[in-house]
Amino acid sequence: MFDFEKYDDANQVKDYDGFIDKLGNFYKVCKRNKKIYEDSHNKWAEQFIKEKLNISDFKLNPSVSMLLCLSKMNGPAEILIHCFGFVYYSHDPIYLKPIIKVPNPKIASYKVTKEQLDMLSMVMLLNNEDINIPIFFDDNEEYSYCGLDDNKYKR
Repeated sequence: MFDFEKYDDANQVKDYDGFIDKLGNFYKVCKRNKKIYEDSHNKWAEQFIKEKLNISDFKLNPSVSMLLCLSKMNGPAEILIHCFGFVYYSHDPIYLKPIIKVPNPKIASYKVTKEQLDMLSMVMLLNNEDINIPIFFDDNEEYSYCGLDDNKYKR
């Protein structure tokens, strides 16, 4: 049911929503234009965490309250992002604008990697999406982006 295959060729994941691991591998969650609103990223992330990840890789920043961090995460997708270092790539179900979330280093010290940004930019370009967004800026301190706000971030 779930595709846990690692894809390193952006052409193979064009038109898909998914996650990107720290090495830049893309994991398909669902086709972006076939999705009826459902929590597909959370369902996929929950199963992926159970089947493919080692709980010893789960980490939180020791200087931050574990309960506070976990209470701010709304589901398995956020745990996969912030506690395992994955990047979230999805689309608004109506306008198909990109929605992106990257790890917040204050939670578990993970930062978005160059490999993740490379894969993300290649997929976005193949999907005819603008990569002139905060996620790609060197001085970025934004950890999520919603394409519905495109005009807000032009530099």
